[in-house]
Amino acid sequence: MKKIPWSIIAVLLVIIFLQRECTHETPCTKATETFIDTIHDTIPYPVTRYLPKLIYKDTGSVKWKTQPVDTPAILQAFFERHFYKDTLLNDTNALIVVSDTISQNQIIYRSPLLRIYPHIVRQTTTIRQKTPTKRKLFLGIGAGRNINRFGLSANILYITKKEQAYSFSYDVLNKSFYVGMYWKIKFRHR
Repeated sequence: MKKIPWSIIAVLLVIIFLQRECTHETPCTKATETFIDTIHDTIPYPVTRYLPKLIYKDTGSVKWKTQPVDTPAILQAFFERHFYKDTLLNDTNALIVVSDTISQNQIIYRSPLLRIYPHIVRQTTTIRQKTPTKRKLFLGIGAGRNINRFGLSANILYITKKEQAYSFSYDVLNKSFYVGMYWKIKFRHR
């Protein structure tokens, strides 16, 4: 007669715990992975060639007055053609090179080289659905001792789809039973 109230309490506890699991909505957690690829493509652009107008300004230097004048060397340097090549930009965005030919104190020919590297960004998003958890049932034994008695129990552990656990154990030596309930603790990962 003494065991009937305890049995009713245990059955009611099990019913209450299992009713918490009877919702039909299953949480759908999705793990999203995004992959971004950058592709560099080389496209040469046609460049129009032009001759810039250069304005000569006298700096007022008078160093030549103290040295002997070599007229043929001055005329030769004046009529010579000097080629200069200057790289203005060379990175992953573009290549800009300016080539100049200078004669008679002016630019007589300029050839710019312009290559712009467009970036093609391809973004791939993969959505993987987390596999739903399954119900699990475990059987086991337990042993323990307090100051007066030794105990040996048979255990049943049930894990639900929501990852909550319920346990029932019966101590065969002391003729007592225990009911337990466990919740999963979620930690944030940094």
